[in-house]
Amino acid sequence: MARTQIYNKKAIKYYEQGRVFQQKSKMVEADRAYRKAIKIKPDFVEAHTSLGNVLLDFGRTKEAFNSFRKALRHLPDHPLLLNNLGNALHMQGKNEKAVDWFNKAIIQDPDYADAHNNLGNALRGLGKFTEAAASYKNAIHINSDLAHAYYNLASLSIEQNELDDAITNFRKTIDIDPNYKAAYYGLGNVLSDMGELDNAIASYRNAIAINPEYAEVYLPLSKNKKFSEYDDDIHAMETLYTNESLSDEQKMCLAFGLGKAYEDLGENEKSMNFIMQATRIKRATIDYSITESEDLFKSIKTAFSLEFFADRKGMGNPDQTPIFILGMPRSGTSLVEQILASHPDVFGAGELDELLDLTRKTGIADSTGKFLQRIMNLDRGEIEDMGTEYIARIRGYSKSNKFITDKMPQNFLRIGLIKAILPNAKIIHCTRDPMDNCLSLFKNFFATSHYYSYDLTELAQYYNLYLDLMEYWRNILPDFIYDLSYERLVDDQESQIRKLLDFCHLPWDDACLDFHKTRRKVRTASNAQARRPIYRDSVKLWKRYEKQLEPLRVAIER
Repeated sequence: MARTQIYNKKAIKYYEQGRVFQQKSKMVEADRAYRKAIKIKPDFVEAHTSLGNVLLDFGRTKEAFNSFRKALRHLPDHPLLLNNLGNALHMQGKNEKAVDWFNKAIIQDPDYADAHNNLGNALRGLGKFTEAAASYKNAIHINSDLAHAYYNLASLSIEQNELDDAITNFRKTIDIDPNYKAAYYGLGNVLSDMGELDNAIASYRNAIAINPEYAEVYLPLSKNKKFSEYDDDIHAMETLYTNESLSDEQKMCLAFGLGKAYEDLGENEKSMNFIMQATRIKRATIDYSITESEDLFKSIKTAFSLEFFADRKGMGNPDQTPIFILGMPRSGTSLVEQILASHPDVFGAGELDELLDLTRKTGIADSTGKFLQRIMNLDRGEIEDMGTEYIARIRGYSKSNKFITDKMPQNFLRIGLIKAILPNAKIIHCTRDPMDNCLSLFKNFFATSHYYSYDLTELAQYYNLYLDLMEYWRNILPDFIYDLSYERLVDDQESQIRKLLDFCHLPWDDACLDFHKTRRKVRTASNAQARRPIYRDSVKLWKRYEKQLEPLRVAIER
C-alpha cells in the first residue's frame, strides 16, 4: 500500500510538472511529463486528458483521440471527455462522427455550453449552416459570456454573406473579450468588404496592438492602405520578417504585404523581390500540375461541341435575369459589377458558387473522365431543371431587381453550360492586357484557389489556355459574349458604360458613373479598388517590372 502511495505521488509530481510546462507553452516538455505520469499510473484520467490536449496542439489528432479514449475507459460518459473526442474528430475533418460525440456530451450535460459551440463547428463543417447557427445560439443562451460562440456565429454569417450580422457578432465577441485578436482581424475583413476601409484598418491595428507578431494581419492592412512614405507599418513588417520563429505562412503574408507597400512607393525592385519571395513560399505548399488544367480545358471543348448545341437547340430556361461577369481573375470583373450594381435595376450578388454547386449536384463538376460522358447524356428535362434551379437560387438574393449579376470569374470555364441551361442570360467577358492581368494575379494572395498563379511560367501557360478557350467559345457561340476591355473602360469611361448598359438592355443612369459611391458588399481581392474612381495607375503597370517578368512575357508570346 505504501509503495502504491509513493508511485501515486511520483505520478502526481510528473502531472503537475506537465501542467506547468503546458501553461508556459512548453509542449514538448509537457508531453514528456504527462507520459511519465501515465507510465507510473496507467489509469490517471487527468494525465490522459491533458496529454490529449497537448497532442491536439501539435496537430496529432489521432493520437489525441486515443488518449481521450483511454481516459474515457476509466471515467465513462464524462461530458468533458466526450466533448474532447468530438474535437479530435472535428480536427481530422470527420464531422459526422464528431457530431455524435458532441451530442453524447450534451445528453450527459444539456447545459454544457462549449459542447453546443463545438457541435456548431462540426455542423458547419458539414454545410448544415442553419443547424450550426442554432447550436451557437444555444451555447450563447447557456453562457452569454462565451466569446468563442459569438466569434463562430460571426464567421458563419460571413459564409452566408450576412455581413451586417457578422459585424454585430464580432463586436459582441470583442465586448466580452477585448483581447480577442482574431475577432478584430475578422471584423477588419468584413468592414473592408463593406467599403469601410478606414474602420477596417483601425480594426487591424487593434489586432496588432494585442499581438505585435500577428503577421497575417499585415497582408489585409497593406491591401487596404495606400502607402505614401516609408512609415511605421513598413518598418514593423520588415522587422517582423527577420524573426526566425515565424512560420513560412507568416513570412509569406508579410512578403506580400511588403510587396504591395513598396509598389505604392514606386520602389519596384524591392516590391518584386518581396513578391517573388512570397510566391516561392506559397508554391512550395501546393500540389499542382499545369497538365491538370490542360486536360480540363481540352475536355470542356470536347464536351461542348457544335453538335452538342445543335442537338439541344431550344432547350433550357428562357429567364433573362442573370448577368454573368467573367474572365480571368484580376481582369476588372469587380469594377464592372460595381458599375452595373449601381444601376437601380441591377442587384450585384458578387462571386456566387451556385453554378459550380449545380454542376457538382448533377455530377458534371469541372473534371475529366465522367464529366465528358455526363455532359453528353444531359436530356431536355435535366437542362431545363438546372436553369430553373439556378434562377430560383439567385432570386434568393433579390426578389425585385430586373437583373442579378454573378461575378464568378472562373465561370468562363462554364460558358457552354450557361448557354445550354440559360440561353437568354447575358455574358460580359472582362479582358485586360495579358501582362498586366498576369502581374496582378502573381502579386496577390489567394487562399484556396488559382494555384497556377505562383509561378510565372505556369501562370503564362494557364493564361494561354484561357485565351484559347475564349476564342473557342466565340467561334461556336457567336454574339453570345460581350467583350469589355479594361483599358478602354479606363480611357473612355462614359462611352464604354453606355455600351455596356445597352448590351444589358438597361437605360442610362448617372449612378453608374459614380459607382465608387455605391455602398454594397464587395467580397473579393479587388474590394478596395472598387471603392475608388477609375484610375490609370494599373495600366501598363507591368512595365515597371519588365526585367523580372521576362519569363512571363516569353511564355505568353510562345
